[in-house]
Amino acid sequence: MSEIPSSSEHERILALEARVNSLERQLKRQKIARKNAESFLETYSQDAYLANQALRKALNDSKQRERELLYLNRTASQLTQAKSGVSYIFSALESAVEFSGAYCGKAFTVKDGELSIGDDDRVLANGQGWITSHDLAKLILDETPLDLRESYSHWCVSAVIRPDTHKEARLLHFMHEMSQGEYTWLVLLTNDDSLEEETLYVLDTTKHYLNITSRYQNKKSELDNRQLELSNVKKDRDFLEERLVSADKMAMLGQLAAGIAHEINNPIGYVRSNTVVAKDIFNDYQRALEEIGSLCTRAGGEIEEQFTALEKRFSLKDSAIEIAQMFDESHEGIERIIEIVKALRSFSYPGSGKHTQISAIEAMNTVIKLTNNLHRYRNNVVFEVPKEDVFFNGNSGQIQQVLMNFLTNAIYATPQGKGITLKVEKDEQNVILIIDDEGEGMSKETLSKIFTPFFTTKPPGEGTGLGMSISMTIVEQHNGKINIASEKGKGTKISVILPVT
Repeated sequence: MSEIPSSSEHERILALEARVNSLERQLKRQKIARKNAESFLETYSQDAYLANQALRKALNDSKQRERELLYLNRTASQLTQAKSGVSYIFSALESAVEFSGAYCGKAFTVKDGELSIGDDDRVLANGQGWITSHDLAKLILDETPLDLRESYSHWCVSAVIRPDTHKEARLLHFMHEMSQGEYTWLVLLTNDDSLEEETLYVLDTTKHYLNITSRYQNKKSELDNRQLELSNVKKDRDFLEERLVSADKMAMLGQLAAGIAHEINNPIGYVRSNTVVAKDIFNDYQRALEEIGSLCTRAGGEIEEQFTALEKRFSLKDSAIEIAQMFDESHEGIERIIEIVKALRSFSYPGSGKHTQISAIEAMNTVIKLTNNLHRYRNNVVFEVPKEDVFFNGNSGQIQQVLMNFLTNAIYATPQGKGITLKVEKDEQNVILIIDDEGEGMSKETLSKIFTPFFTTKPPGEGTGLGMSISMTIVEQHNGKINIASEKGKGTKISVILPVT
């Protein structure tokens, strides 16, 4: 009976042992599974960490690339929009300082051996703009090789001690030849001694941009100059065309005046002849009337009374006096017309270059008559006639043209009521024709341009600017010269000096 419980207890023990063994196997499997899970989790965490680090690096690289692209784009935009070399130099410096994160920067330009830009205490600080710092400016100036004339393709880096922090930093610089004899340096001073190599590679593009932009600016400046030259040529051409048309009109006007003078000359001759004859006939009638009066007086009585009544009734004596005066005035007017026509014909027909003997007094009188309408009610023109006339050889029409130009200019420059004096002087070899006015005078600048073709002080449309240059040419062809003495506000004295032989 006692063995039955013992057997049952043994079975329970065996069952328990089997259960324990099963639990141990399950626990072992769970430990293995847990270990595997922990190993997988560790591997996954490492992969996730590495992926996160790679993502962060890619993000930083992307931001760096974005900064580089923004820098390149901004540099290109600023350089192409710059109006001058100085402008795009400072634009390039500003972009380089901002992109590199440098503490400050400075630009230098040496032209023909002289420092034209950068000789001051100002530096371009990052985020602050231009500031004044004598120590930093001196450091940058001293460490930059401004005597270098060989261009280099990359930024040069040197170690320096910053005077403000007394710590080591990096000085970056490069030189670019802007034009013949003109060199520019861009210089950057970093915050500390750290510097990324890739930053240098990107900064190198600044040099290429400066090179391209300087060539672009030079070509643009050359093109602008060419366009300006073309514009000036067009203006000069239009001006010359206008002056040529004006000169052609003047030539036609001269021919027309000569033709009119010729046409007037014939009928005025008839009028002159008829006036002289009519005056002689009137004088005969006057003498006959006086004899008839004498006969009536001798007859006396009613005949004398009737004659006296008729004489009073028709005012024969007064009418005779008035008619005689009319004849005299008409004769004077006709003679004046003849002189004007003669002077006009002489002025209009300069001849074929043939020189003849010219009277200085006659030349002066002729030009006064030709300009009479200009000065009659404006200026007091006086000709101081010399005791003896002076004769010289020349082209009469051309000499009168010269005097005409000078006297017309004197009339134009002399205010109303002021005087103009004409003189004739002579020395051993020359005759001197003088026109001295009390006009406004000329400045030294005007005097220096007075014989320049197309230069005129008259308002547009009132002068061709050719009179003085033509006059100079004519006088030089006569082996003479022109002296002009003028003072602003006091008048002008022109002396035409011509050889007497």
